[in-house]
Amino acid sequence: MKTLLNLFSLKLLASLLALGYSILQVKYFGASRSIEIYFAAQSLVYLVTSLSQGGQLSEVFLPEFHKLNNIKVGLGFDALNVVINRMLLFGSILILMVFIFAPFLVNIMVPGFSADDKELTTLLFRVLLPYLFLQLVNSFFITVLNAEKKFGRAEFLGLTNTLVNILSLIVLYPFIKLWALIVSLLLGKIIEFVFYSWQLYKMKYKFRFLLSTPAFDHMSFFKTMQSTFLYVGATQFYSIVLTASISFLPEGTFAIFKYVQNLANKVKGLLIQPFLTIFFTQYSALLQKSKSVAKEFGKNITGILNVNCIAIIGVILLGDIVIEILWGGKKFDSENVKLSYVFLLFNIFAVLIGSIGSIYRKMSVANDKAKKLYLFWVISQVVSAFLSYVLIRFFKINGLYFIIPINALLMALPSYFIYLKTNNPIRYYFLNSQNILSLLLILIAIVIKYHFFEYFDSWVVNFSLLVLVFIGLSFYPLNRIYRTFKS
Repeated sequence: MKTLLNLFSLKLLASLLALGYSILQVKYFGASRSIEIYFAAQSLVYLVTSLSQGGQLSEVFLPEFHKLNNIKVGLGFDALNVVINRMLLFGSILILMVFIFAPFLVNIMVPGFSADDKELTTLLFRVLLPYLFLQLVNSFFITVLNAEKKFGRAEFLGLTNTLVNILSLIVLYPFIKLWALIVSLLLGKIIEFVFYSWQLYKMKYKFRFLLSTPAFDHMSFFKTMQSTFLYVGATQFYSIVLTASISFLPEGTFAIFKYVQNLANKVKGLLIQPFLTIFFTQYSALLQKSKSVAKEFGKNITGILNVNCIAIIGVILLGDIVIEILWGGKKFDSENVKLSYVFLLFNIFAVLIGSIGSIYRKMSVANDKAKKLYLFWVISQVVSAFLSYVLIRFFKINGLYFIIPINALLMALPSYFIYLKTNNPIRYYFLNSQNILSLLLILIAIVIKYHFFEYFDSWVVNFSLLVLVFIGLSFYPLNRIYRTFKS
């Protein structure tokens, strides 16, 4: 419980700072084409980073690290050097290729932008490419720190990063406008790299140029890429189709979509990630020692479901008012606020679906089902891409709303069913009395929001009463979390 609260506290502070950063972004750029150009360039960088597969491989590396260190302390660090060196060589080739073909990639990503907008997007994208090297190394470093139960490092760094982002934007915006966002993004990753390197150095880790080591079968490990490459390619295919389709919607739609998506990711990082971070490490370690994992699973699935219940109730009751307070202004009018609120509603339900899928994903990976999992995800992402095109093509913004939770569901289902095929899977029945009560609380929040408070004209009265209702409805799920982790 203490570790979970520490992670939550750090993530809460980081999320509050991130919220301040988003407020500044909206204040300076609103829902303009310039911020959409930045988001497009950023999306392309994330696309290339994803193609490197650092995130997927770092997740698969955690059980390998535990396994090697159970044989002999220090073997895990040797394996880490092998993986990092090989990934950096691969990353260098990838960066060279995408630098050359950047204009082509931009044209595919945002075909609805003008020629000038595409040219600026290409320039921003090329400048951001060093991000790949930093992210590759950082993803493995934080995995190893978590494997050694050095929790809270990433959360602490999130505070520092966001503070740097805010200061960079405030100081540099008057001089270089949009480029202030580019500087802050790269500077944040550099700080991450320095911090993680220092933390590992204190754990006696030393970087060496190793391409192989006898105790670690790197060939077998990297064969995972054969499965993940298709998945990553399918994921980016979905991302490209989605972004390309949005680029034909009215100007500002993509900016609002990204603002809300970033906000939803922060909510997920704050409320869900602490559970997943601790659970994956504990589950993997218990599994390697052939110990029971049922209690650990039960605690975390209960925590995740109830914290999602609180988040959904909060967004339903207060989401539009909070968005108006945070983002409303001359560059973000009432129509932008309404659109943001609808996006947030769909995103928060997607967070619920995705977080359930994530816990089954972690267990599947720990049970050596990663390859099978990624193959099924290929189908999920291709179907998502097809649905994105069809829904947005024929239903415009209304279609965009629904693709958010649909994609989350299509990604969660394979994780669930593949885990059930492992040896002695833990069965969890979602339609139990506690979860049904949580669902009723959400339905009560919907009724109160849309069939009761519309009769009050005072904004202050509405907000005050809605806060009280939120506190009342949140008591049950919050109490369940406390009782579960106290025991």
